[in-house]
Amino acid sequence: MKLSTSTKALIIAALSIVLLFVLGNRFGLRTNSVEPLTYVLELDTASVVGIRFEDRHDPANDFSYQRQGAIWIHSVPSPLSTTATNHANELLERYQRLKVKRDMGMIRLLGERYSLTDSTLCRITFIDVDGRTKDLNLGSNTFAPGKVGVWTYVNLPDAREVYAVEANLLEGLRK
Repeated sequence: MKLSTSTKALIIAALSIVLLFVLGNRFGLRTNSVEPLTYVLELDTASVVGIRFEDRHDPANDFSYQRQGAIWIHSVPSPLSTTATNHANELLERYQRLKVKRDMGMIRLLGERYSLTDSTLCRITFIDVDGRTKDLNLGSNTFAPGKVGVWTYVNLPDAREVYAVEANLLEGLRK
């Protein structure tokens, strides 16, 4: 059986494409893209036993809370444990499910613009009963279009992406 020149070319092209896919798969020549996040942070608030806030721009704002039963104790001994309890519960409610509103780009390009550099960011850490932590880097706020009013730029530690979240996440955290 004799094939025409155009048929031979089509078969060679098809085999070349298949060979490229096989070689690419074999040698790991895939993109390192990731699926976009729906939620930047989700907490099981019942299992959180510690909250730590670190302000790298002004360490005087740093604090931590520890849960003892139903009461939250501030890191600095204070008779106002109910205030600490109210504040900790409000933080848990605010951070329970942070839905990503927009993917802003990569941290190397936007870190300085959105106050997410090592010297300007704030970090909030939630510690659960098993000692596992969930950290979130908090950057600057901006006014957003629509009914929300404020967005906060956030980044997960050791991740490259910067996200916008519909909330003022720094409210009540800095003096």
